[in-house]
Amino acid sequence: MENKQPSLAPLSPTPRSTLHRGAARAVSERRALYDLLDACLVVHVASPAPVVLPMAFARVGDTLYLHGAIGNALLRGARAEDVEVCVNATVVDGMVLARSALHHSMNYRSAVIFGRLREVEDEDEKRSALDGVVDHVLPGRSRECRPANPVELRTTRVVSLSLAEASVKLRAAGPVDSDDDLPLPHWAGVLPFTQTTLRPLPDSVHPIPNPEPPPSVVRARLLWAPRLEPFLEHPGVRFSGVAAELDLPRLLGWLRDESYWATDITADRLVRAVVGSYTMAAYTPEGAMVAFGRVVTDGATFAWLADVFVAQPFRGRGIGRALVRNLVDHPELAGLRRVMLGTRDAHALYASMGFEPPPDGILMQRVQRAR
Repeated sequence: MENKQPSLAPLSPTPRSTLHRGAARAVSERRALYDLLDACLVVHVASPAPVVLPMAFARVGDTLYLHGAIGNALLRGARAEDVEVCVNATVVDGMVLARSALHHSMNYRSAVIFGRLREVEDEDEKRSALDGVVDHVLPGRSRECRPANPVELRTTRVVSLSLAEASVKLRAAGPVDSDDDLPLPHWAGVLPFTQTTLRPLPDSVHPIPNPEPPPSVVRARLLWAPRLEPFLEHPGVRFSGVAAELDLPRLLGWLRDESYWATDITADRLVRAVVGSYTMAAYTPEGAMVAFGRVVTDGATFAWLADVFVAQPFRGRGIGRALVRNLVDHPELAGLRRVMLGTRDAHALYASMGFEPPPDGILMQRVQRAR
């Protein structure tokens, strides 16, 4: 379902949506509302009756789509237009730890939306909304599975809610202690949260013919992979540590056809390697990926630099050196005792960055057969 943006006018407060407590944290930009809803997997929907339901949803422009069974407790026995609701969406970004228990808090983004529901009766809009709900949870998934059949469509109710009456509130700061508490010895700061995925588990009860994850799952894994923000620049290229930007087919071709260390790598194994690493890639102004590298680390004592590759036409320009430094010299990895790598043709390059062969007899390896 195409997510068009008909208007980005500021949020217009109403008596219901105006913030009174913590009003300084109010955000009036409509884009903040859209970004929050796009990042939130579930909203909680309350009607005047004492019921609050967690619901999957889709946002299309300035409209929220909700769905449920015909007997859904929120809508049972009522016309959608007669149901007034309040919707809450919240994303917690971190714990804020203060010196006193009273001043502990959270960094968060939260929205409250008010309005009357609208029944979605047009079949095309209904199908599009249901596809949108699936794609909101996992973008692209609706194209990889069977759509709702006529019976499922009849027994599923879809309603929409305008985002016209909404408020957004956020906190993105450190602890705020009273002056009297500042000398206390207790640790204070922020514990950030992040979202990630684990390795996909194919259906074990009814095995599927192709166990490799589909594109939607691969994209989700890359989107939530760990990342480093590049701290060094280089003329003519842009560095990025965002795994979702990677040109995986090109990277797979480099490693299979032009490397000497990963000629047997598969697409699934490459995705697993990428999401288990910090990656860095270089791109031309036109967006073509021309270099790649990754580092595997425990974040405290050790790191392994791997799969460093620069496309042939871009070698000899210092791109590879800058890319490697964006990984091994990154402030996030400061304090590691040892960074290691394996190479048979780039010793001089790595020696110029402080790498040296380990003393004989120290290192051992166990080569395992690929599974």
